[in-house]
Amino acid sequence: MKSKLLLLAFGLAIMPAVAVSESYKETFECTFGRGIANKPTPTHLVFSIDEFGRSVLLHDVVIPNVTSGKGSGRIKSDTPQKLSIAWVGSNYVFTDSGRSYASNESRIDALDLRDQEFSVFLNRNTMKAMAKSSSNSAYLPRDGFARGRCESIAAPTK
Repeated sequence: MKSKLLLLAFGLAIMPAVAVSESYKETFECTFGRGIANKPTPTHLVFSIDEFGRSVLLHDVVIPNVTSGKGSGRIKSDTPQKLSIAWVGSNYVFTDSGRSYASNESRIDALDLRDQEFSVFLNRNTMKAMAKSSSNSAYLPRDGFARGRCESIAAPTK
């Protein structure tokens, strides 16, 4: 009996890992109006919440004049009425310069996308949403916002 258990344990240890498909609890597509000038906020966003409600997958993020991509974020708050998510633009760059910070200003004054936190607050009852952008700079805060609407959609396939 002992040798059978040992063989079973050894067999399980050398088995190749099986890929698990991602599944999502909810997926939303949001459209926002134009934000405040020089303070980037998303105009279009598609995101999914993982099945356990712990993290966010960003499928599509469109920010005017900023090259963005897929990524991940965190859930700040998740209740039946309200949802709040956030992510940092650490891999975003300005389209015209290819840099993460505004090249037309001094480094102290410039908006640095690597430090910029983006967030979305969604009221699930009305499906109205607000996108926010905030910086950690105490010297010259670069905070912006835009209002919009979201709709629940089927999760995009990979």
